[in-house]
Amino acid sequence: MDNNLTLLLEALAGNGCVLPSEHRAALDISLKVKKQDAGLQTLALWGRIFTATGNDYILAEGYVSAKRIGRKLVFDTKYYYTQDGVLWLDLQPPENDDRYALCKSAKGPFTGDPATVQLVVPDPIEPSEYDEFVEPALEGDKSGSSATDEKTGSEDEEKEATTETEGEEGEDTEEAPGEPEEAKVIEDEEVAEGEGGEGEGEGEEIPAGIELPELERLCGLMKWIDEECGVVPLNSLVLTPNDVLIKNSAFTGPKFIDELDSYCHLFAGYMTAPLSKDLPGSWGIYSVPLQNDVVVRSLAWPGYFSYYSATSHDWGSVYFGFGEKNKDIAFGVP
Repeated sequence: MDNNLTLLLEALAGNGCVLPSEHRAALDISLKVKKQDAGLQTLALWGRIFTATGNDYILAEGYVSAKRIGRKLVFDTKYYYTQDGVLWLDLQPPENDDRYALCKSAKGPFTGDPATVQLVVPDPIEPSEYDEFVEPALEGDKSGSSATDEKTGSEDEEKEATTETEGEEGEDTEEAPGEPEEAKVIEDEEVAEGEGGEGEGEGEEIPAGIELPELERLCGLMKWIDEECGVVPLNSLVLTPNDVLIKNSAFTGPKFIDELDSYCHLFAGYMTAPLSKDLPGSWGIYSVPLQNDVVVRSLAWPGYFSYYSATSHDWGSVYFGFGEKNKDIAFGVP
């Protein structure tokens, strides 16, 4: 949703959400021009992704429409990026769930080059080693268990026969030791072939990975953070009689501005998903002295901040970070 860019950056400047002066001056005009050219209902600054080369991505997000279809809110979302604050270029979201999962599997910092293509190995889903034993029991099939017992018994008999044969051979060897074999000289070429030959690595396949453009990963990251964060104050948005989601012009702020119950997820079920229902310790909230502002920050996504001003009743959120999720948050939860 639209927010006041100046108030947003001033309220969150103390948390590291700052932009170069030339970019900030250009964004005031370029965002309005892009919104009009693209025919969007809303367009606002989404955040900044820090890159390894310093050529950071400045991101924006807008909506053509936001409607309720059935019991679910459907957003027609558009994503944009710029590196100079003037020229905004489109970002194409992942075309299917597999590509979206691939974006989540990508690791490492962004390069800052829009033409970069990264090789990503999808996160494997390993089946349980007990699946083959559990399934027959669940289905109530006794044939599977009996076949397994017969197979196990035959294997035990084979092992006992092999052990007896090896014992007899060992006794014969001790009673009549043979002559020592002649020493065999192994040439260097044979050693090299044995160590790095084809036979050793034939069964091992090194996954090459799947090609993932950096811009597709960038758009997937925006969608991912929106789904897990996307914080808005409760009752700040309202549905029209046509089931269109718009800003509530009569919004005067939540009742308790310093409580997590007063803020909810926009994309994970607006009005039904307050932050207090999330994993305990995954959100922090504090008030800013002398400014009458409240800041909500995510510990799962370091760099995501949302604020609400009790003076102007303005609110907004941004993400300034490297695009890395804190996967160790469970160890820091009290």
